Amino acid sequence: MAARGRRSWWSRWWKRLAIVVGVLVVLFIGGSAVAARFTESNKFCGTDCHEMWPYRDTWEKSTHAEVDCVQCHIPPGMVNFVETKLAASREVWVHMTGQVKAPIKVTRHVPNSACMRSGCHTAADISKTLKLGAPAAVAFKHGSQGHEKQLCIACHASLVHAGAPGVTAPPANSMPACLSCHTNGTKDCSYCHQAPHADRGPCADCHGMTSWTGGTGGGPHPGGPLTGKHGQISCETCHTKGVNVPPDGCIDCHGDQHNGLANCVQCHTIQNWTPSKFTHPQEGEHIPRGEVPLQCDACHLNGFGQPASCPCHGGNPPSGGG
Repeated sequence: MAARGRRSWWSRWWKRLAIVVGVLVVLFIGGSAVAARFTESNKFCGTDCHEMWPYRDTWEKSTHAEVDCVQCHIPPGMVNFVETKLAASREVWVHMTGQVKAPIKVTRHVPNSACMRSGCHTAADISKTLKLGAPAAVAFKHGSQGHEKQLCIACHASLVHAGAPGVTAPPANSMPACLSCHTNGTKDCSYCHQAPHADRGPCADCHGMTSWTGGTGGGPHPGGPLTGKHGQISCETCHTKGVNVPPDGCIDCHGDQHNGLANCVQCHTIQNWTPSKFTHPQEGEHIPRGEVPLQCDACHLNGFGQPASCPCHGGNPPSGGG
């Protein structure tokens, strides 16, 4: 009787323990699933985790603003999902204990498989030949030799989080990005480019590193050498419609001195702003070499872009000219 009672008691205790353990397991699995689902949401990354705010703000302004964070930062596959969640538990710990060491390098977990997953970038997208730069365009193909094995973020590290702490990579389509690997290009522009004009000496004399068309003076210039301040500004500052068009941006720096006359090089030279090469047509005794020469503003009271007023002659030039 006693032995049977002990076995009965043991059986009831084991059942109770099994039930408790089972409930705890269910709660743990369910709670873990809910926690995993919550921690992979954009809200958790961008709102509840304050260390991620700079990355949230840059992400919202990027071309990937419609893409969930986990689409890029968790590689496809259940194994990768579990591994990422286990690794992320440390981030929860350092957050709760205040041990976060900024900046967080958010691009460290973006494999190519995340970029090439279904619904994102395709093989057809990256097989296209691209043109980088102008007017000396450089042809580029993602699958070309040396590039096909590179990580996407090796070049596109600043695509989503440009300006966030720790994200200092230049844009992927910029020369600094290319020259981070192609160091020979820093010494020889022809390593990538073919000049669109005859040889004018070292490319760096006229062109800057950040923009092929935005170089500064120093090389041969059809209007004369670019000296002084003109030799320190970009070509587009003066040639707003292209370097093959006469400069039309002079008044942006020098101001409108002649009531709307914008073709400054018609009268002035690049070397010196003051001397004018303009020759006024013969007009009576005052100009240009008359018996009684006058200053320009003695007749052009409303500016040199307007007809002469001639106040000494009742407002009208005696000869009808001006």
